[in-house]
Amino acid sequence: MAHGPAGPLGYCVVEYTFFEHGFVTMLMVAPPARGSGVGRRLLRAATDSCTTPKLFTSTNVSNQPMQRLLRRAGWSPSGLLHGLDEGDPELFYVCGTQAGRMPA
Repeated sequence: MAHGPAGPLGYCVVEYTFFEHGFVTMLMVAPPARGSGVGRRLLRAATDSCTTPKLFTSTNVSNQPMQRLLRRAGWSPSGLLHGLDEGDPELFYVCGTQAGRMPA
């Protein structure tokens, strides 16, 4: 969880049910805090605390802000799945550095 003077700014949830790898199932940043680095800090905390060698996440093709965040944070595309949300495929990403850790 990320906090600011006015309260919570965002949170990130990591689970270990994705083929026995870490998976960011939820990343939420309060609208006023978006674009300020909160999302990247939350992803950094997720990778630092991940207990598996690889960390994955996914987002819809339509979610351009999340895709930009993941690219800027050093994550790499790892697959595309059709059929979850009709007309909006799911893009999967893996943390792009050795042992699943983000660059500094």
